[in-house]
Order: sequence, then structure tokens, then C-alpha cells
Amino acid sequence: MKNKLRKIIIDNSKYLYTVTDKYHSETETNTLTLKVFLEGYKQSPLIIDFLTSDHYYMGQVLKSGISLENKKTDSTDIININEPGLVRKLILQGIKNGWTGIIKIDKQNGLSYLVELGYDAALDLMTSKS
Repeated sequence: MKNKLRKIIIDNSKYLYTVTDKYHSETETNTLTLKVFLEGYKQSPLIIDFLTSDHYYMGQVLKSGISLENKKTDSTDIININEPGLVRKLILQGIKNGWTGIIKIDKQNGLSYLVELGYDAALDLMTSKS
């Protein structure tokens, strides 16, 4: 069986992460989940859920890429959860929000994380049906 955990190193700490998504047919929404573990601490993951509209052709838009405006950098970026650069930013935001990797915290709202990173995300991701 293929190992679904990917590795990323940030500031000399090794993290393992996985990305999964689940379609909710009753609401035509999709939850993308990024689950991050500090190596050696599988019982205290950072869990970030992104609840978005399900795109008719692309499914979960954060896995296929979506253009979002970043108000902090005054740029438009392609946001794709499969890009390690974005995962790194989300982990750093989780640490900023209190996750240590050692102590368990509540699930985090991914759209709020994107907004904290400067993206105009909430409206774009919830209305991306086509």
C-alpha cells in the first residue's frame, strides 16, 4: 500500500501531512482536510478543514487550483493544497494560532486560515459552482 503521508521540514522540525476530501451531496459542498503531524506526535495533529462549494467539473477546487486575490501582497495566486509552499504557510499559520504539535487543538477553519494569509477566500470558494 502506498504511503499517503507526505513530509515537509520547517525550521528543523519534520512534519507529516495528508490531504483528503469528502463530497456532501445533500449540500453540494466538499470538505477538504489537511491533517498535519509533528513527527513522533500522531495523537496531536493540526486538522484544517476547508468547506467549499463543489465545482461541477473540477470537484474540490483547492485540489485542482483556484485563483485568489491576496490583499496583503496585492497579487493573484493559484491556490492548490497539493503545493508544499501552501502547506508550509498553513502549518506556520497553525503554529501562530497556537498549535505546537505536541498538544491537541480543535479543528481549524481553513477558509479563516486563507483569510489570515491575506486571501479573499470565503466568498470565492463558496460560490465557485459552474
